[in-house]
Amino acid sequence: MGPWPNDPLGPQARSAADIYWIMFVAAVIVLVIVDGGLVYAGLKFRDRPGHVAKQFHGHNVLELLWTVIPTFMVISFSVLSFQKLTVMNDMSNPGMVMNVQGQQWSWTFSYPQEDRFKLIDNTYLSVGEELHIPVNTKVLLKLSSKDVIHSFWVPNIGGKKDAVPGRPTEIWIQADKPGTYRGQCFEFCGTGHADMLITLVAHAQNDYSTWAADAVKEANRLRDPNTQKGRELFLSLPCVGCHTVKGTQAAGKVGPELTYVASKKSIAGGLLSPVNEENLTRWIKNPPAVKPGTLMPNLGLSDDQIHDIVQWLLTLKCAQNQPKCP
Repeated sequence: MGPWPNDPLGPQARSAADIYWIMFVAAVIVLVIVDGGLVYAGLKFRDRPGHVAKQFHGHNVLELLWTVIPTFMVISFSVLSFQKLTVMNDMSNPGMVMNVQGQQWSWTFSYPQEDRFKLIDNTYLSVGEELHIPVNTKVLLKLSSKDVIHSFWVPNIGGKKDAVPGRPTEIWIQADKPGTYRGQCFEFCGTGHADMLITLVAHAQNDYSTWAADAVKEANRLRDPNTQKGRELFLSLPCVGCHTVKGTQAAGKVGPELTYVASKKSIAGGLLSPVNEENLTRWIKNPPAVKPGTLMPNLGLSDDQIHDIVQWLLTLKCAQNQPKCP
């Protein structure tokens, strides 16, 4: 997959690439004419033996040309731009509508309130880390931000729009063929900005239902009613901006992934082993005391809050029939 102007893989990207190349070619032509004229004039009319340099004042034809041609170019580019913007801003008749929320430094993708995305607690699938869509389907994304301004952009699919706190915005995307497309928050949003990545996965139409069923199954696994309190607390804290837990909104890249933390041999960079209630409690209670210099702060949680979070984390383990735990 090459740079987006060379490899647009969606209607939005193609619209932008079309006008990009028209303007690029026009700019190259202007560059050649202007720089070529300067070089030609500098050589032909330079002061040299047998020839005295002269100044020319006024040339009606030239002045007319460099007024009319740039005006024509600006008007043409404006018309082309408005035509492309009309396509890009056409939010009508989407095949799917999703909510996308940015927060430092991750994205949350909430799927439509349809039966195929319904979970055991009567909520609907809402996850971080990856956005999954079917190919050849116009997907409307309703953008919002929980804290500062973010910007959603997947270059090869096209379309870029800011997510602004308190001001909902919209953008639509569509992928031409199955594949994995990379993007990123394109508005500087703090120290973790570089890690606020976007992974968009486009599925063939007949494979999308299979993915949805698997995603719902994974999300249901994390919704044990006995540990719901700890799960909700974890997802309400800054933890989601640093750690990834697949099947939830947590999609941070700063700290280690916790999707299968209960199946790991150790935590805290190997300092605490095994991964059990005692060691998880000790780590969450005061990380700097266990590992001086760690990036994980002391969140000042109460013993009850730590207990609830630990009980939920202990459910995050590989399934018995899973051949290999990531």
